[in-house]
Amino acid sequence: MIINCKNKTLDFNIEAPPSKSIYHRELIVRFLLMNSGDSDASDFSDTVLKDLTILPGDNEDIRATKSVLSALYNTSKSVDEVVYLPCNESGSTLRFMIPVAAAYSLGMGRNHHGVKKLIFETKGRLFDRPLGELEAALEPHGICIEKDDSTRSIIVKGTMTPGEYTIDGSVSSQYISGLLMALTLFDELCSVNVIGEMKSVHYIDLTLDVLKKYGCEAEFKDRTFYPMAGGYLKQSDRYKNKKDILSDFKVEGDWSNGAFLLCMKKWSDIEVTNLSPDSKQGDRAIVDYLKLIDDVRSKAASSRGIVWDCTDIPDITPYMATVAPFVFDDITFTGVSRLRIKESDRVMAVREQLAEIGVKTEETEDSLTVYRYSAGKETISNISSDLFGDKKNIRLSSYNDHRMAMCAVLIATILKTEIELDDISCIKKSFPEFLEYIEKYYA
Repeated sequence: MIINCKNKTLDFNIEAPPSKSIYHRELIVRFLLMNSGDSDASDFSDTVLKDLTILPGDNEDIRATKSVLSALYNTSKSVDEVVYLPCNESGSTLRFMIPVAAAYSLGMGRNHHGVKKLIFETKGRLFDRPLGELEAALEPHGICIEKDDSTRSIIVKGTMTPGEYTIDGSVSSQYISGLLMALTLFDELCSVNVIGEMKSVHYIDLTLDVLKKYGCEAEFKDRTFYPMAGGYLKQSDRYKNKKDILSDFKVEGDWSNGAFLLCMKKWSDIEVTNLSPDSKQGDRAIVDYLKLIDDVRSKAASSRGIVWDCTDIPDITPYMATVAPFVFDDITFTGVSRLRIKESDRVMAVREQLAEIGVKTEETEDSLTVYRYSAGKETISNISSDLFGDKKNIRLSSYNDHRMAMCAVLIATILKTEIELDDISCIKKSFPEFLEYIEKYYA
């Protein structure tokens, strides 16, 4: 597909989509609250079905979580020893739902429907992404995780027990969030002790906020979380007489996709709405990065030797790195090792995309350095549509990764040129609405 920004002025209003991070957590916590006890959601069936209905605007990751929760809900309608849970390519769905589904369907004293095995179906790179830390946390509590190479599915079986859990927090905060949401099902007090560096703490805060919203507050003390024992069951009884409170919920705008839009705004005339300045989403850190860009442009800050820690903001680092060569002489992004285990190896992908337009980059295991784009111009604002002379198309790959497809759009927008992109449809994973803008403004 050709992304065409040649001789165009981008001028439109666009709303940031609902926060995928919050949406996942809301769906899961609401589902567990309404399916606690022996009632099997009979008191909340209308609300459960409404929550799990797939809507036209749902991105593919949210569709995956809804599909997995629907499969679990249907176990209350039949006796299935094996439950198939379609995760598609959603890493969030898989990492949240392994402990959640295990506690719900395989948990000690909670396996009402004869479930003996959970099979998480995957697509793309999801099967190959690491789960070792989660396996190590669940194994002492009766849960075995196996990988089936022939079907590229992940098999979870056993009987999950309450107690003291220990998890390495250095790989993914989603393991911690999944455990917090899962262990609130148990009547017995449980704990989650975090060892190692706790990455992406803002995402854990989002989980705690959603639990608190529904009256299931978890405590945190000395690197240990204490989920509320029997929290869902207690609150379920409370909500039975106030079902209208659960009837609708609105998810705030997504700062991860908002970061992409705000980066694009720096080189266009678009207006971005539906982003709360008071949000606790960690990716709101893009505001500080964009302020640095403004300071460099106004000569209030140096453009050389910048170091930016991306440990807690891996999802927006590709956008930051993509716009960097058009602002800084050199900038080093640290804490990038986890970018290598996303939908693509995003360190490699960013480097390859930037190399296609002549930008020099360097990497170490945990850092990425980007140097200024050299076009014989002082500032990117002077770049014209004939920058590449007779070069007709810049060919880029999306690597089947929605973030990298958006990076290609950023490059086309900044350079005011045409980009030939192998696949734009992967944007549906997080921001399907943006495809309409691609068709309208970038054709």
